[in-house]
This record gives sequence, structure tokens and C-alpha cells, in this order.
Amino acid sequence: MRICNLAAVAALTICASAQTNFTGDVISGYPVITALDLKDVPSNAVTRYWLYAATSQGRVPYFLPVFVARGSNDSLNSGRKLSLSTSIHGDELNGIPVVQRVFASLAEWVAQGNFNGTVIGLPTANPSGNLHNNPNFFSSSDNGFLTNLNRIFPGESLLDGGNIAENYVHKIWNGIWGNTTNVDIAVDIHTLSTGSDAPFWAYADFRQEGVQRLVELAMPDIIKIDAGEEGSIETTWIGRGVPAITLEIGTAKVWRNEYIDRAEQYIYRLLNDLQMLPNSSTPEVDLSNTYKATDISSINAGYSGWVNVTVDLLEDVQEGQEVAVLYDSWGDVLERLKSSTSGRVHTVRTDPAIEEGSRVVWIVYNATSSGK
Repeated sequence: MRICNLAAVAALTICASAQTNFTGDVISGYPVITALDLKDVPSNAVTRYWLYAATSQGRVPYFLPVFVARGSNDSLNSGRKLSLSTSIHGDELNGIPVVQRVFASLAEWVAQGNFNGTVIGLPTANPSGNLHNNPNFFSSSDNGFLTNLNRIFPGESLLDGGNIAENYVHKIWNGIWGNTTNVDIAVDIHTLSTGSDAPFWAYADFRQEGVQRLVELAMPDIIKIDAGEEGSIETTWIGRGVPAITLEIGTAKVWRNEYIDRAEQYIYRLLNDLQMLPNSSTPEVDLSNTYKATDISSINAGYSGWVNVTVDLLEDVQEGQEVAVLYDSWGDVLERLKSSTSGRVHTVRTDPAIEEGSRVVWIVYNATSSGK
């Protein structure tokens, strides 16, 4: 395996090789890499690496923890290759223990020698956002700049003119995921941003073969069927023919143990469904409590002030029903917000301080069945 010099790779893109590129550095007992080739990963084991993804001002490097669970020697050809990623938005934390727990279980299973496949895990994909308690990636150029990493995948290398954020996601996409070489199915785990709450739900693009089964195995409260956002992890996978979903589990910066547990159990069902576990069988799914929606109606504040939401998550509402009341600082009613459609409550604002134009409630509905 070729050794790449840490100082050199700071300014360059991933070393051009079909091998895992080690910098020669070791942090907390785990090697630092700039590119991953699954053939170099020990079989029947969970291996931990640090991805050297970028260098911040002052030449302080960003290292991403990377799990790789590899099964038997022949499973690279016989088994599936699953990616589990989370916290690409730095304030979205519920997915972190999901990935950690899954790999704790995988460490036992793969050691038995009959695990069929490979799982790659990124438990904290945006340490810059984690550090700054912010969804975005912080770069210090021009007195500081914030970038939503989940809108710029697959990124662009420094040599091709990319900035630090673009090069950062380029390193993830090409260095860890191998531009789809290392992955053939993916789940990207999120929460809502700070200030709002939502149930256990998912985005899914049913146009891609395999996505409907992938999302239904999660048995979410809501499935939002749509084409995704350009530059997001999910949509970038879909654009390259890889089944992928965005799984959303609760709110930012609040440990939602029920949703964490549900997400963990979903991943085990998925591993079973993909025939990666010994004696795998096809899991049964219960969608009796799952609401499938094609559209979202956003109820926004017309004034700045203080808002009291008067509906609950997953409540069914009718068009014209009151969903929130907006007050000024005297306690006088500025506005009674009403639903513009019949559907189910998807998102509610939890921060009572609000500015005009901000989202208060999301109502999801199925335009196909409603005829709207």
C-alpha cells in the first residue's frame, strides 16, 4: 500500500491509486487515510480509520472517523456494500448513536466469519459543524463563511478549482465512497434543524429502483416521496443509480431515544433484507401507521413575535383549521395561522420566538389522492 505524505495531501486531491492511501499517521491508535480501497480492509472485522479530509486555517487538519465492517473474503463480490452516514449537518446528532450501536453489533457478527457484505459508517461527517454547534461547515476565509455541505456533493477537488468545503465533500465522495465503487446502497441519517420538531420520517425518490423497499423497511411515520435536493447525499447517490434515502429522526441537539432505537432496528432489518446476515430471511414490514405524502404545505408567520403552536405532530388536520396563534410582546393576537390544506402535521416549531416569513408548521398531504 502506497504511503502518502500528510503535508503533501493537505494541498492535493486524493492520491491517484487503486489502493488504500495511508498517510503514515496514527491518531488514538487508528490509522489516517486519504483514500479507501475495500480490498485492503481486513476481512471478518470492523476496522477504524480517520479520513484526512481538509486542513483549516493554521494548518489544523479535519479528521473524520470511519468504520468499515468487512465480511468474508469473497463477500466483496457476493455481498452488498452499504453506507451509513450521519451528522453532515453539525447540529443533527440523533444518527450518531445509531451508527455507533450498529457497528458495535457488527463487530461481533463479522468476527464469526459468515457476514456477507461490507458496511461503511461515517458517525460524524461534519466535525466543523459539531464543533461550532451549527449545521454548516465553517471556513475562515473572508472573515468566516458557512456552507451547507448537503447541497454541494459530490464536491470538487482543489486541483479542479474547488474551495475547502467543496474539496472536503470531494474527499468523502471519492476517498471513502469511491465514487460509488465502495457503495451500492445508502442511508443518510438526519434530524430537523434547531428550533423545530418532527416524527420519524424519510425522504424517498420512488423513481429509483430499490428505494421503495429501502424506505418501507424503516416503517417510518411519514414517507415524503420526492425527487430530492440537488447536491444532497441522497440525490447524488440516486443520480448515479444507487438506491438511497434520507432518514430523519427527530429534532436537533436532543437525544430522542425512541427514534434512535427505531433507526437501529431498521438497519438490522435492512441488513437482513440485503442477505448480509447469516440465515437471512425477508423481513415483514408494517405500514399501517405510515403516511405517504407527495407534497408539503408550509404555514409561515406573517409577523415577527411569539408563536404558540396549537396542533400536535402527526395530527390529521382539515383545510382552514387553526394550527398556531401569533402574539406580539403585549400578548395581543397578531395572527391566527390556519392550514391551507387537509393532511397530517409533519413539523412544528418548538422555538416560540419567530420572525416574519419563518416556518411554523408543515402539513404533508398526498396530491395524487386528494386531487389537488
